Amino acid sequence: MADTRMQNAAPSVPRPRRPAPLSAPDETRPPPHRPLRLIQITDSHLFAHAEGRLLGLNTRCTFEAVLSLALEGTTPADALVMTGDLVQDETGEGYAYLARMLEATGLPCFCIPGNHDRRDLMEQWLGAAAMGPIADNRIDGWHLIFLDSTLPGEDGGRLTARQVHHLDALLERDPSRHCLVFLHQQPVPIGSAWMDTMGVANGAQLLAVCNRHPHVKSVICGHIHQEFAQAHGHYQILGTPSTCFQFRPDSPNFALDERTPGYRDLWLHADGRLTTRVVRLPQYPQPPSFDATGY
Repeated sequence: MADTRMQNAAPSVPRPRRPAPLSAPDETRPPPHRPLRLIQITDSHLFAHAEGRLLGLNTRCTFEAVLSLALEGTTPADALVMTGDLVQDETGEGYAYLARMLEATGLPCFCIPGNHDRRDLMEQWLGAAAMGPIADNRIDGWHLIFLDSTLPGEDGGRLTARQVHHLDALLERDPSRHCLVFLHQQPVPIGSAWMDTMGVANGAQLLAVCNRHPHVKSVICGHIHQEFAQAHGHYQILGTPSTCFQFRPDSPNFALDERTPGYRDLWLHADGRLTTRVVRLPQYPQPPSFDATGY
């Protein structure tokens, strides 16, 4: 159990070399002497142009700062997961920029869409890093499952009956591997009335499947722009800060929090333990418009 401690592409932008098949290998193995380290980054809301801003914030600037923070240090990461709302303005240029940044990390990367993303552009520019409606990858003794919980034109999400059934089958087929499940929208209420109208409408079905499989260690989301952890039987439900602005926890209405952008470290141990922490920038490179009432 966890401890709480990526509009049409513009022809003027050269298409980057497609990333190596980041999700194709069925097995990725870290050195045996240490746990596997995953980085979760979420809700980057990038733009085509380097100066693109959302609520006064340059989202490329904060994304690059958070990514740099996550990659520095003495313990290397083994993979990077992005849990949606990758690009805000639905442009090929935004995804081209992201593709270049991800390729530069040298890591296997797994990206699922959020409610602000275009799946067709993700697939065009991110290649194998763009996860399908349900996708999975095995890394050492762990099984990573990725779900697209988005609905076209909606802020909230829903899983299809096929996704729920496929998830159950994947978990049934491989009970010896410890498992993490990633999606964009939160599957449970988080205590913010306005955000709780935009979760996964049938999140209870997802959790009912996870309840039946003791090798599930965590269900991990983005979307909520804040840190969240809730115990749910043998696993935890985790939410992670955005790389841009943060939503104030437990707020009945839209409100920004002054806490800084960050990411989540996930340490996957061979014995099935999951330890995790949220790491934030020491300060905003520049602050957002804290008095904003929506976006």
